[in-house]
Amino acid sequence: MGEISKVGISRRKCTFWSKSLALGGWRCLIICDPPIRRILTDHTGRSGFNVVTSHFNSGYMDFVPLSNQMKATLGPPRTSMMEDLLFYLQNHSDTLDLDHPKSVRIFVEKIIASHFLKLAEFLQSNTEVVLWHLSRRSDLTPFGVSTAEELWSDVQSWKRRVAEYQDDLEGTMLQLGVPLTHSADTSRIENWTDSTADFQHLLHRFRQVERRVIELGNAINTLATLAGNRVSYRTGELSLQEAERAGREARSVKALTILGIVFLPLSFSASLFSMADS
Repeated sequence: MGEISKVGISRRKCTFWSKSLALGGWRCLIICDPPIRRILTDHTGRSGFNVVTSHFNSGYMDFVPLSNQMKATLGPPRTSMMEDLLFYLQNHSDTLDLDHPKSVRIFVEKIIASHFLKLAEFLQSNTEVVLWHLSRRSDLTPFGVSTAEELWSDVQSWKRRVAEYQDDLEGTMLQLGVPLTHSADTSRIENWTDSTADFQHLLHRFRQVERRVIELGNAINTLATLAGNRVSYRTGELSLQEAERAGREARSVKALTILGIVFLPLSFSASLFSMADS
């Protein structure tokens, strides 16, 4: 909290096209965005800097059955869609029905769903960290107005991004023909290759994250109110102290005025008498 995250999020696209041949067999074309190797800082493409990317929290989990994982001994490289897809085709193609071209799409759908799940975990972890800092505290003095304003701005950014990611997920589900339901009936899942349940669970998960972000926004608003009340209370205390000090000064001036009225005429009279005596 109060620090810039070292985790970046980039949008990647993947297109799948297949065609069955008249004499048997089929053809398949998969187009994937390459991994990020360089970030440009201007529109000309001349200035920028190279980056080395790594997966967040060890990357997504291997989705093939455990027995197949044991045979391969290694998991996917998790470096790019193309390299991960090549790994599954080379090591786990026996799990597919290769008579149908759409069977290859199963790996593509599983990888995409796994990345969406990792994104949901990242967003939820950010909200949980902030909520943890706000909980179990008897003194909220470290959270000033400026801190509350900074957190409020971060939450607004999270709201916008969660809505964008949810739109991306719903668009992917529409392209795959997956119904936009809140949760999937897992009792009907018969095979690990079923991606419908994965995307429906992801939609349910992202809506949960959205609710958590809204709850966090409400908590930040309450924190800002508390911080503002604390500032108002301190300002009131200072005003009261200033009023008390001004009152003491006024009483001192009044006492000096009374002393001047009482003693100055007497001293003046004494001087007159002394002059008369002389």
